Amino acid sequence: MTAPVSSSWLIESIRRHLPAGAAAPDPLLLRAAAEGLLPDARKARGKRYPLASSVSVLVVGVASAHCGPLAVAQAAAGQDQDVLAGHGCRISPRTGLRVAPSASTLDRLPRLLDADELEAALSACVAAAALSPAVPAACAARRQEEQLRLEENKKTRKRKPPAAASFRKERADGWFRAHPAHPWLDPAACGDPGHVPARPAAAVDGKERKLAKAGGKKKVHLLAVVTHVPGLVIAQDKVAKSGKANEVTHFRPLLEPLPLDGVLITSDAMQTTRDNALFLRKAKNAHYLLPVLGNQPGLNAQLNALPWETTPVAAATSEMTRGRIETRTARVLPAPEGTGFEGAEQAVLIERYTTYRKNGQWKTRAEAVLYITSLSADETTPQDLLAHVRGHWRVEHLHWLRSPGVPSLSHDVAPERSAESFCNTSRGCGARCCRCSKARPAWTCHMHDNLAWRRRVDDDATTCTIR
Repeated sequence: MTAPVSSSWLIESIRRHLPAGAAAPDPLLLRAAAEGLLPDARKARGKRYPLASSVSVLVVGVASAHCGPLAVAQAAAGQDQDVLAGHGCRISPRTGLRVAPSASTLDRLPRLLDADELEAALSACVAAAALSPAVPAACAARRQEEQLRLEENKKTRKRKPPAAASFRKERADGWFRAHPAHPWLDPAACGDPGHVPARPAAAVDGKERKLAKAGGKKKVHLLAVVTHVPGLVIAQDKVAKSGKANEVTHFRPLLEPLPLDGVLITSDAMQTTRDNALFLRKAKNAHYLLPVLGNQPGLNAQLNALPWETTPVAAATSEMTRGRIETRTARVLPAPEGTGFEGAEQAVLIERYTTYRKNGQWKTRAEAVLYITSLSADETTPQDLLAHVRGHWRVEHLHWLRSPGVPSLSHDVAPERSAESFCNTSRGCGARCCRCSKARPAWTCHMHDNLAWRRRVDDDATTCTIR
C-alpha cells in the first residue's frame, strides 16, 4: 500500500484521466469497475460507505469540475436519490434517504487506495467510453463548427496575410505549392489538416518521468495508451519492474484488458514486431499502423523497393501555423507478399516538408517514413491514414511532470507509485497550470533522426535527395 502525499494526489490522478471538457463517467460502470479492482482493507466495524461508492462520488465530482473534497461533498449532497443510488451511497436509518459521503470521508480516501489499483479501475471505466466511435464523431462535428466560425471571422475581420504566404505559388491547372522547396499538390488531394477519422484509434508509447533518477533513485519509465481524440489515458504500466523488461514486453499485457475490437493501434518503431501484429489481429481483432525503420531492415528494404516515385500523392495537407509552413503527403500501395506481418494490407509513405524561420533566414527540412497497416483500401482512406499518423503525436506531445507536493527539485525522485501519472495536458502548459505540478513541466519532443528514409532539402535548392 502506498502512502500518498495528500488528498490532492487523488484529485490530480482523476483529472489526468478525465481532462477538462470530458464527460463524467457513468456511476454504475465506475462503481462496478471499482468493486472488482479496489480491495477494501478496512475492518467491518464502523464502516458506513463502501470504498467503491466513495471513489465513484469523488471521481464524478472531480470530472464535473469540482476542485476538492469539500466542493465534491457539497455537490453530491444536492444530487437526486437516483444518482446517489447509482453511486451506491448508504441509506440513512433515521431519514430513509440516501446520504452522500462527507468531506472528511472523501479526504481520507487516499490513505485507503493503492495507485496501481485505482489507475486500473479508472482505466477500465474510461476505456470503453473513450474508444467508442461516438467520440471521433463528436470531435469531427466540433471541428466543423470551428471551421465555420473561423470562416465567419475571416469575412468580418480582415487581417494582414502572414509573411509565409508570399512563398505560395500556383499553376494554371490549379496545382499549388506552399514553398519552392515543397512539392506541387493537387487541390483535389488536399484535405483539412485537422481531419478526424471515424475509426477510433489509440497510441502506445513510453516516457521516462522527469528527474526520476535524481538523488540516485531508479528511473521511473511508464508505458501508456492514449486515445487520438480527445487524448485520454486509458491504460498505463510501469516498465522494467524487474529483469530484462522493456516497452516491447509490456505491450501485450498493457493492451490485453482493453476493448480494442475494430480500434486502430499506432506506436513508435520499437513496437513494430510480427508478434505484436499477430496479437492485435488475432487476439484483439484490432488493426495496426506501424512505422518501419531500421529495427526491421528486411521489411524496410522490401517496402523501400516499391515504386514510390511513380505513385501519385493520394492525400495531402498544407498549412501555415506556429510560424512555419508545413506540407504532408501520403502515398499508398498494396503491401507486398511475404512481409510476415499478420493481415498486412497496405504500405504507406508519409512525407513531411517543414519550412521555418531561424536567425532571420527561412530553412526547410524534409523527412519520409514508411508505414505498414492492416487496414485495406475498403476500410480506410488515404486521408484517414494521414490523419492517424498525425494523431499518434497526441501521446508524444504529453509530458511527464514533477511529483505533486514535492517542493524541491532535488527531492523530486518520484519514489512512490502514487506519484507517477501520465499528464493529459498539452505541452504548452504554463508554470502554474492548474492541472500540472507547481514547477514548469518538462517538454519532450521526439525527432525522427534515425529514419531509414530521409529527405534533406538544401536552403537554396528546390529538389530533395534520398539517403
